Amino acid sequence: MQEIFALAKEQQAKHPKDYDANWRLASVLVWEADGLPDGDQKASVAKQAWEIAEKAVEARPKEVQGQYYAGTGLGLYSEGVGILTALRQGLEGKFRSYSLAALRINRDFLDGGPLVLWGRYFFKLPWPKRDVGQSIKVLTNTLVKHPTNLRAKLYLADALLADDKKAEARKQIDEIAAAPIGVDPPEDHRIKSRAAQWVKEHQKDLM
Repeated sequence: MQEIFALAKEQQAKHPKDYDANWRLASVLVWEADGLPDGDQKASVAKQAWEIAEKAVEARPKEVQGQYYAGTGLGLYSEGVGILTALRQGLEGKFRSYSLAALRINRDFLDGGPLVLWGRYFFKLPWPKRDVGQSIKVLTNTLVKHPTNLRAKLYLADALLADDKKAEARKQIDEIAAAPIGVDPPEDHRIKSRAAQWVKEHQKDLM
């Protein structure tokens, strides 16, 4: 991870306006932020990802990578500082703009990544903006075309459980546990680990 970051950082420093250099560094920072607990460190790393991805958007606004990583970086930043704080900072419109742009350009990027981001958005919003039903709809539709996307399954399990659909939620988690490691081993290992932790945290809720 440190080696990948160093390579991406070096290229971005040499070519600070280059599209590929910026989105690739942003992608490394998004991965790092996604692995951190909510709080200041996550917010700091995610903000770097979001701001660097914005440079990619400026270079090529019609390409999906910059829009997607700007949206994911901003979303992770919001988790880091707290969703309510992010809403007070007026970031929802910017997040929607990046996310919708990624969806328009290529919703199938990274095995349906923009769709997963969009589905999770509806779940993470606080009341009265939260829309669990819409989250379920988007993520269920995502899995029709991207059935091996384990993150979509984990996020769908969250939404189904919130909608009191315990058996359906557990089914998604069981499918994650049984799934073979696919084309993105680090992602699949991370989600399998989170799914196992999810079962421990929601054991009583599933009964």
